[in-house]
Amino acid sequence: MIGKVKGMVAAGLAMAGLATVGTAGAADVRLGLNSSAGLGCQIVGGRVGFQEGRFGIYGQGSYCTSNVEGKSGTGAFGGLVTGDLFTFGNLTTYALVGAEIQGSNAAIQGGLGLRYGIALLPVEGYVEIGAQRISTALQPIIGPRLAVGVNYRVNVANLQGQIPAPLKFEEAGTNLYAGSAPTECKLTPEQDIAAARGAARSAADEGLGAAASAYGAAYSNVSYKVEVSGVSINGNAGSALGKVTITATQKSNGEKVSGTYGGSIKLVRSGCGWQATGYTRSDG
Repeated sequence: MIGKVKGMVAAGLAMAGLATVGTAGAADVRLGLNSSAGLGCQIVGGRVGFQEGRFGIYGQGSYCTSNVEGKSGTGAFGGLVTGDLFTFGNLTTYALVGAEIQGSNAAIQGGLGLRYGIALLPVEGYVEIGAQRISTALQPIIGPRLAVGVNYRVNVANLQGQIPAPLKFEEAGTNLYAGSAPTECKLTPEQDIAAARGAARSAADEGLGAAASAYGAAYSNVSYKVEVSGVSINGNAGSALGKVTITATQKSNGEKVSGTYGGSIKLVRSGCGWQATGYTRSDG
């Protein structure tokens, strides 16, 4: 019975739901692919950027089609600055301004974007709409621009080797604390541990909910229980140890299946709180 549910949990959670994204908090590096329509000339482009808190800066290059018979396309290179506005669950809205060189012409653009990401998944999708002004030798050309793309997000702490912090829990329920929260946060060690525990639980809930939805065609009556048994904090890095118990009904035959899986969620300090940046699954 447990073997059957592994198809949903191991593939659906460990691979798709618990492998962050959500709202940006700590510093992130984003690598993306995109395409645009309207005045935007690019067919396919690449984007690389850095985001700290609500603000990000990106550079991008793309290939532009000429749309003129017998004339080859050209490259476009530039950059943009973004600022997050509002967050609703997994959705974040942001404003953007940018500039680029399209062949021999300069262009500026501005607009709004919508980013969608699930906690503990390093991939997010986005849509951007706005206007663009292209300067030409004769006159400026103004019109709409639409861009869609996908980003792969890497937390800077991961690149610096701060995560994962070594887990040395002697027994379930143990909390390890080394270092302290920023002075301006005015948090006791107990409050800091509670905040890390809450961030881990919230990220697990988000990932599990997304996996349950994704496998809705195969399973019904999905329920799960998240238990965080211990938290380890070392300065601005942390880990939460725990387990997940899942039950569901297979739609194909009506059989109930269940399974329990352990693992640890990696955390990085974000302001006075914590942000999940990854997950390592273990059996049991």
